[in-house]
Amino acid sequence: MIRLGAQCSIAPGFRKAIEEAHQAGLNTVQVFSRSPVGGQTKGLPPPSESLSILKEEAISLLVVHAPYFVNPAATDTARRERASQVLRQELVRTRDLAGELLVLHPGHRSSDERAPALSNLCRTLIELQATSPRVLVENTAGQGKEIGDHLDELRMIFNQVPQVGLMLDTAHAMAAGYPLGTGEDWKRLADEIDRVIGLKRLAGIHLNDSAYPVGSRRDRHAHLFGGPLGYGAAKALLSDADRYLWPVILETPGKNGEARSDDIIWVRKLTET
Repeated sequence: MIRLGAQCSIAPGFRKAIEEAHQAGLNTVQVFSRSPVGGQTKGLPPPSESLSILKEEAISLLVVHAPYFVNPAATDTARRERASQVLRQELVRTRDLAGELLVLHPGHRSSDERAPALSNLCRTLIELQATSPRVLVENTAGQGKEIGDHLDELRMIFNQVPQVGLMLDTAHAMAAGYPLGTGEDWKRLADEIDRVIGLKRLAGIHLNDSAYPVGSRRDRHAHLFGGPLGYGAAKALLSDADRYLWPVILETPGKNGEARSDDIIWVRKLTET
């Protein structure tokens, strides 16, 4: 059975979020351990309680997404050190929630030059290297001064930081110029991932549609098949996800599994035919 999950808010409480995910038919969950945009950090359940909740609700994998306000590629020393500090805290918080993966965005450059930002991102990731939880870098849409929108740019990260994995976001990939309309489109992207960084480094999928056309460089997610994502590409991607045991996480609009019921139905249809 495919490892299917969704981004779920833990604002109502960790137990409630996990229970709702189970009720929606999910076996994987992604959460923010704190507000993604800043503010006071909230306490978390004790590790033993978190693990017990996950087991009770048959959630086999918990993924934590790092907050958006950190910039691990910052060329300003104080900002990069602050990002590194917050991300180290996130590793601890992920372990406390019995999570196995920590996903982060590569960050932003401060000028037109990408090389210094990429170098600083590598430095931050090297400081974060740990056996558990594993850190995954997410590709971006290339909006504004984001780095990490193309695989060739991410190559340096994967060459220098051997333990880091890739979380592929389909909405971001399309916004960055990678079409995902047909099965052949997915095969071309999978082949490029294999050529540039190695398919074994791909550790998860954020399955989302885009509210804007391919190549827009605008980051706005949409429900499945409400944008340029095609049935053929989604079906081929899901087949590979099942084969390679990649968790597939919906970050389509909504705060829980129920809000993504139509997306979940689509995934089930595409994996059962």
